[in-house]
Amino acid sequence: MLRNPYPLIINFLVLVFFLLAFLSAELKGKMTLLGIAILLFGLPAIVSFGNVAWIVYAARIIFGLVCYLFIRKQGLL
Repeated sequence: MLRNPYPLIINFLVLVFFLLAFLSAELKGKMTLLGIAILLFGLPAIVSFGNVAWIVYAARIIFGLVCYLFIRKQGLL
């Protein structure tokens, strides 16, 4: 059983916002969003960051907020 489900919920929301922003962006925006998502989600899976993990987690939250604002600007939500 999970003791703290909040990181899982936040990661899920960030991925949903990323996918919606990715679908509404043009080619240059898609490449930028994809590069940032690979850095934030792929790199920590490969390299252990130790104490820096909270900074990566905070960066994911900021990335999710930026994607949400981009979706709102595009008029999808």
